[in-house]
Amino acid sequence: MTVPHASHRAKKKTLVAEQDRLLIAEVVAAQLCGVSIKTFRNWKSAGVISPVALPGGEDGGRLRRNLYRRTDVEALVDRFAARSS
Repeated sequence: MTVPHASHRAKKKTLVAEQDRLLIAEVVAAQLCGVSIKTFRNWKSAGVISPVALPGGEDGGRLRRNLYRRTDVEALVDRFAARSS
């Protein structure tokens, strides 16, 4: 597989807030939400939350774990807490 090179003009740094760079494993995300890993995976399948797209994975790379932004998981917890109150 070949990857096209970006032109020298397209080299623009994207600043990402530190809290958005913190990735957590699926099992940790489920624990933070207070649900089983099976329930969390069902939420993922239903599109309630999405893992971060990283290099590798489905296309034959070595990384096959689902990792989530901690901020996304915390927002999901807040959303469910707001609904239950």
